[in-house]
Amino acid sequence: MQSLLETLNQGIAILQKAETENPFLEAELLLEQLVKIPRLELSVHCFDPIDKKKMDIYFELINRRAKFEPVQYILGETQFLDFTIKVTPDVLIPRPETELLVDYIKHDYLKPQRILDIGTGSGAIAIALKSLFPDAEVIASDISSKALDIALENAELNKQSITFIESDLFSAVEGKFDLIVSNPPYISAEDYAKLPIEVKEFEPETALLAEENGLICYRQILSKAKGYLNEKGVLFFEIGEKQATLIEEIAREYSFSDIDIYQDLCDKDRYIKITNSKNEFENILNLLK
Repeated sequence: MQSLLETLNQGIAILQKAETENPFLEAELLLEQLVKIPRLELSVHCFDPIDKKKMDIYFELINRRAKFEPVQYILGETQFLDFTIKVTPDVLIPRPETELLVDYIKHDYLKPQRILDIGTGSGAIAIALKSLFPDAEVIASDISSKALDIALENAELNKQSITFIESDLFSAVEGKFDLIVSNPPYISAEDYAKLPIEVKEFEPETALLAEENGLICYRQILSKAKGYLNEKGVLFFEIGEKQATLIEEIAREYSFSDIDIYQDLCDKDRYIKITNSKNEFENILNLLK
């Protein structure tokens, strides 16, 4: 009977030959899930035997990764902040950049009573925000019913009470909010063609690709956002690294003037905060009423 170490080394060799991103880590993660031994403890059990049935399953998983299927889809889950999030090819895999979006919101001294997450996908953002603001009503929308099924399952898994609605942006949304957050599709057709195989061939295209050079969802949201934001309500977007100035211009087209841009850990413009404060023109109109 073969040992865990021998099996792991064979898995690493297969992934090295396929030139996946991180063969050692990926091989360990797949073995960890299969034998239910924490990855950092595998070395302690390296000479433990593995039965043939589990070994065969392990190499099935390894071969899926060798064809560039994302490890998160193979495992069926990923970590987002302190939460375990189930993922399938119906939802985008949450990224570390989106964790930082939540962190910016956390440190923005907000006390929202109603929160809307547009395009919730796996529900990761909504779950994190409900945890940060337990007294707030959190509503999360998505155009995909399959994504909403996963999001609901994740909310229940993480014991967070969230209302999920099937909606094309604001189409089924009612009322006003103190905080609207969205990580919409923002990749242009040109950039989409350059994406790695594991993204382009496995993750949902509708959660990534956007018309108008990646800007259409921002325009559609900003064109209606004032009708759904309370005064001093805040809109947070995750954005493409070259889109900050363009989105700021769109926001100003729709009478938003209080705009802040934040950077990711690589110092690239990645987030935009837009506050629904009256601009000077609106103030003059109000004085004339």
